[in-house]
Amino acid sequence: MKLYYDNKSKIDVAHNPILQDKIKHIEIDGHFTNGKLDEGLVCMSYISSQQQVADVITKGLNSSSFHNLISKLGMEDIYSSA
Repeated sequence: MKLYYDNKSKIDVAHNPILQDKIKHIEIDGHFTNGKLDEGLVCMSYISSQQQVADVITKGLNSSSFHNLISKLGMEDIYSSA
C-alpha cells in the first residue's frame, strides 16, 4: 500500500528508528504505520500539499484548489453553473 504524506518530517521519522525513540509523543497510529513499514506492507511517499487529494475532505480550500482536487478524484460539482 502506498501512503502519500505532505510532511517530510513524518517520513524521515518513520524510516529512522533512532528518531522514533527520540520522539516523546508518537500516537498509536504512528506505531501501527511504522510496524507495517518495517514489514514492507506500506510504502511512504512525499506529495506536495497542493496535490494532496485528502485535503478536499479535511480542509477548507479555495475554489481553484477544490475544483482541481475533486477532478483528480473523478468527482464533479453538480451544483456548478457550467
